[in-house]
Amino acid sequence: MKHIIMDVDTGHDDAVAIALAGGLNDEIVIDGFIATAGNQIREYTLENTLNLTEALEMEAPVFAGSIGPLLRDRVLAGNIHGANGFEGPVFEKRKKKECMGNGIRWAIDHVLSHPGEITFVSVGPWTDLAVCLKSDERFASSLKEIVLMGGAVDHPGNVTPSAEFNVFADPEAAEIVFGSGVPITFFPLDVTLKLLLTQEVLDKVKNLPESRYKNIFLASMGFYVPSLLKAHGEMPAMHDPCTIAYLYDPSIFKYSYRPISVETKGDKTYGKTIGGKEDKNSTTKMAVDVDTDKFWALFFKAVNNLV
Repeated sequence: MKHIIMDVDTGHDDAVAIALAGGLNDEIVIDGFIATAGNQIREYTLENTLNLTEALEMEAPVFAGSIGPLLRDRVLAGNIHGANGFEGPVFEKRKKKECMGNGIRWAIDHVLSHPGEITFVSVGPWTDLAVCLKSDERFASSLKEIVLMGGAVDHPGNVTPSAEFNVFADPEAAEIVFGSGVPITFFPLDVTLKLLLTQEVLDKVKNLPESRYKNIFLASMGFYVPSLLKAHGEMPAMHDPCTIAYLYDPSIFKYSYRPISVETKGDKTYGKTIGGKEDKNSTTKMAVDVDTDKFWALFFKAVNNLV
């Protein structure tokens, strides 16, 4: 079993990642969620995380994370994910409450109490993870692995020509994470944009029996698909779910081992992820290709388990 902490800014593709993890609990155990600012302000991402996890009957605790980046002014993605960051689904009045206390402090204590056992999965800006790494020198060596969605190495960015949103939202945090020395697997736009939702998948979901997740997925994509078609002219990419698919079945992806740094000074290239030459000794591996058939087979396995 793989024990993970999920650091999320719950919007539409985060929600798919959360559902995947919930439906693949024969292999993945979520020890806790931290909701951070990203797609929208933390107030909304926390609410979205609580609503979704309650609807999916996921018992893992939900903590509040950072309200903004380390240094830069906060950037949001409301133009893509809507006013509350997760437009589309309508949830019943929520009973689940956030866990009291600081999510970053909890993550540090939890990892230090389980050395070598916990994988930190970050699918929003990486602020919380960077603060964990800088707050306690034992944190990095106590982690099993870091799994990230973010960056654009040999592909243009989606916020600027150079930068992808999660890294652009906190480049200084990203530089800390990549420099941590912890084994890292990350999923940049180079690979996630090869994994697009299709009408065939939507139709297949519509034909599934009723479940806890089916209507949430369809309602969320009912907003997200038109939003992405309007903004970028293409169907949504399954960015964040790549992290969970990797943890369950690494063979879904192909990888390149390369040292990675982040541009934190350049006015025109701020937030760019810079890949060095291939180096098998690098602790950072970057996904570069995906078997889409295997991914969608895993997706439907997870959805069918969310009865």
